[in-house]
Amino acid sequence: YWEVEVTGNQFWNLGVAAESVERKGWVRLNLDTGFWTIGRIEKLIYVNYFPRSTIYVGQIPGKVGVYLNYESGTISFFSLDTKSRLHTFTGNKFTEKLYPFFETWGENRLLRICSSSKPDL
Repeated sequence: YWEVEVTGNQFWNLGVAAESVERKGWVRLNLDTGFWTIGRIEKLIYVNYFPRSTIYVGQIPGKVGVYLNYESGTISFFSLDTKSRLHTFTGNKFTEKLYPFFETWGENRLLRICSSSKPDL
């Protein structure tokens, strides 16, 4: 479990990447390429499927929690501002190492990884 502060950043992706992902050039962030991520473009939060799927939230999160349960094959994302679940990827059979993934672009390129224990949501 980890938390990421995204306040003030309108362009980001975060989640989990498989060890074998392509690391050079442009890569589509979706399950087929080894990424389980959500993202923000301006006022929209979305799941990185193909095609992209919008998550309808009342308030854009300022801090997002990511909970990976390797054994059960789930990755969940939470808005820590509203203490609500944003999305859960289920039914995965992970077979390799997984790593936290962070991406940002645009004017404010700051994401802050916050230390925390298991979520109390």
